[in-house]
Amino acid sequence: MKKVVTSLGPSFFFVFNIFVFGPYIIYQGNTDEFAASLPSILGSFLWPALLLLLVLSLIGLLLSGKTHQLYISIVFMIGVLVWLQGNFLVWKYGLLNGQAIDWSKNAWRGWADGTLWVGLLILACLFFRNVHKISTVASIALTGVVLVSLFFTSLQQPGIWTPQEKSALSALPPEEIFEFSSQQNIIQFILDGFQSDIFEEIMAEDFDRYSTSLQGFTFFREAMGSFPTTYMAVPAFLSGRIYKNHVPMRRFVNDVNRGKTIFNVLYDSGYETDLVCDGLFRKGARYSNYCRIVIPYGGGKEENLKSESTLMIDLVLFRHAPHFLKKFIHHDERWLFQRLFSTKNKRLNIRYFSHQAFLDDLIEHLSVKRNIPVYKYFHLMTTHFPIVVNKDCEYAENMPATAENTRVQAKCCLDNFIRFLDELKKKGIYDSSLIILQADHGHGQEIKMTNGDSPGDKEESINERKLSEIAGSALALMAIKPPQSKGNLQTSRAQVSLTDIPATIGYFFNLNEKFDGRSVFEVDPDEVRERRFYFHEWQHEHWQSTYLPRLDEFVINGSVFDRNSWRLSSTYYPRRRSK
Repeated sequence: MKKVVTSLGPSFFFVFNIFVFGPYIIYQGNTDEFAASLPSILGSFLWPALLLLLVLSLIGLLLSGKTHQLYISIVFMIGVLVWLQGNFLVWKYGLLNGQAIDWSKNAWRGWADGTLWVGLLILACLFFRNVHKISTVASIALTGVVLVSLFFTSLQQPGIWTPQEKSALSALPPEEIFEFSSQQNIIQFILDGFQSDIFEEIMAEDFDRYSTSLQGFTFFREAMGSFPTTYMAVPAFLSGRIYKNHVPMRRFVNDVNRGKTIFNVLYDSGYETDLVCDGLFRKGARYSNYCRIVIPYGGGKEENLKSESTLMIDLVLFRHAPHFLKKFIHHDERWLFQRLFSTKNKRLNIRYFSHQAFLDDLIEHLSVKRNIPVYKYFHLMTTHFPIVVNKDCEYAENMPATAENTRVQAKCCLDNFIRFLDELKKKGIYDSSLIILQADHGHGQEIKMTNGDSPGDKEESINERKLSEIAGSALALMAIKPPQSKGNLQTSRAQVSLTDIPATIGYFFNLNEKFDGRSVFEVDPDEVRERRFYFHEWQHEHWQSTYLPRLDEFVINGSVFDRNSWRLSSTYYPRRRSK
């Protein structure tokens, strides 16, 4: 019995960290990133966890004497190292959004992790008798510490353990998502991170074709977003409200969702509102139908749960492995277990192809069945990192995120959007519709600027970014087709912002509320207009942070492409108004 307990204690501590506590820590910090509930994901780990626990324990039982003691000592030390790595040595690798990780940067992390792992394992082997003596008690004590931590953090987020499946886990969107109105349609189509100078380059390659395909549209080449990332950019263009690090971020988003936004105003004005977006931006909002595009798209609950579970175990291993093993697990966003246990259509495990599959489904099943006004909001991630397609718009591995490859993928996405427009034309509802094609922010790719390209004062941004990169983050695509607008694509130099979109929609329709900002069609192209951009560096953990570490406010008085138009106005720190 003593041998059973000695074998079981360290094995359980290791398995519990990998299959329970590790997933919990990741899930509670990224609840909106998963389409399956935590109990469902943990349930899918039950048999692998029991199998691993059984194997580790049986090996300990089958060994005897010094070999048994050495084995238990090593298992215990690996459990301790995994716990330390996943809870204390959590290095920052940036946002895991497809951008490559520069593994040569901060190479000292590998030496630090390696020294710790090799050192403790050597000690476990040299002093295995002493380690073996304390392994059972220490494993029980550490497991107790983990359980207490889990208990108290669960009290702060009790909803994390709700067993109900998330609505996004359904195999396909509700039919209403594909149904448009014969009377009036407002279509707001977001291609995430589509930088407008890239759009302009694509237009120039075949202007006649695109000008005809985008009939009635006006492209606003000076259009600016408000933030460099989605989190605060979406609330800004839905409501016109700007976050300034003055309240917790999640509270701000929730307040915006419940307040005066395009979603709520159109719903209250009698429109049926259909949202296809991340769940973060619909919480508290008023709408008719909702869909979150799951990965893999259309795979059914079982396939989707399998996808979410493999994603989770990859993230757990990435967090708990030493630096020199993370590269093998990450594998340039083609993760270890997602490669091994992918769906039948392996491409659908990649966000680009699942979002593209949704658009294909929308085009195929698009119908005109409603006789009341309809508002459609589509937020697709096909233009976002990672870069996964070649010039033929086919899947390609190991595509670096160069400017050329970014443009190639953006062109594929634009061509697919035009297919959607062609279907609207076939159904006879294109001319009468207000259609907004936009990004939420730019890619952050350098843009060509006049009057210099130096950031000047080193305090302009926290990481001494070039101003041309900051401006690239601000340069968000905006092209709008008003109802009954005719003629080929036009280009406007009007100095507008995405925060003008609510007022622009109100300009064409008699809504119950008035928004701040101006209709982009009322801004004179020769008018010099003051606009503001709020720059911050982004890490994945900021999705769950209370505040941003630093938020730089830039005032742009004139063209976004003119270096002299930019001025650093204020810096907002948590709970403090300005610097």
